[in-house]
Formats: sequence, C-alpha cells, structure tokens
Amino acid sequence: MIRTFKPTDKDYIIQSHYKLYHNEFQYDLSFRDFIADSVTGFMDRSNPRENIWILEINGKQKGSISIKEADDDTAQLGLFLLDPSTRGCGYGQKLLETAIDFCKEAGYENVILWTNSELTAARKLYQRNGFERTETRVRLLSNKERTEEQWARPLSFC
Repeated sequence: MIRTFKPTDKDYIIQSHYKLYHNEFQYDLSFRDFIADSVTGFMDRSNPRENIWILEINGKQKGSISIKEADDDTAQLGLFLLDPSTRGCGYGQKLLETAIDFCKEAGYENVILWTNSELTAARKLYQRNGFERTETRVRLLSNKERTEEQWARPLSFC
C-alpha cells in the first residue's frame, strides 16, 4: 500500500536513508543531516503542492518518495528509497507513478530530480519513465567525490 506521509514517518525516512546509503555506498552522517533537513523542510512548509508517500507492506514502512516545489512550473522528486527486500517487485515504479500523477494534478509542467551516477537501478527506472539526464557535476558529498546528475521530464496534461 502507498499512503501519504504522517509525522511519525519522519524518523523512518531519515534512518532508512542513512542506513541504506551508508551500507551500500559509504555515505557519512552529513547525508543523514541532509535527509533530516529535507523532511523537516517539508513539514515546516505545509505546501499543498508538495507531498511524501510511504510504501507500507504488512504494516511496515518499506520505502518512500517525495515531491517538492522547485518553482511554479517545476516539481522536484526526492527521498526515493526502497528497502532492499522489496526491490524487483515493481514498487519503485508504483511510487514513481504516484509522484508523477500528483505532479500532473498539482499543475506542474516539469519534474526534475538529482541522483548519483552510482545509483544504476534508479537511473534505469527514471529513463524508462521519460526522464532524461540534463546536467552532470562532480562534487564532494559524504567525504567522497561523486558524480551528481540532474534528470528531467516534461509532464503532458492529455
């Protein structure tokens, strides 16, 4: 089941992102702080054009995705995570579709996201869903040089 965010999901989002990215890609505590700031910002803004969804399976949180307003015409996707136990089951596609449908309903014209080149499965999912890489930059993130990529797609209202 995909449901909307509740304040009690805050710790889950922060800890699950940190644990997964630390274990799989050696991200440091600065990444946890980045995620915490993102979730707190969402809660503080209370913007009706923004949302976070939680994937819940058998009563347990197993993933998330968010949309925040980048500008009047552009939404930014983020906080996209799937518990490793759910990968390959189509839940990532369902979360992405939920977020894109929300963007269309909210009247956005475009969706952007930032990811890292090492997240190959996510990048393939974005590409299958009409996103194209629009920018690449190398930055020091979590005490490691990483290649960040911006991906974007227009939204059709047909």
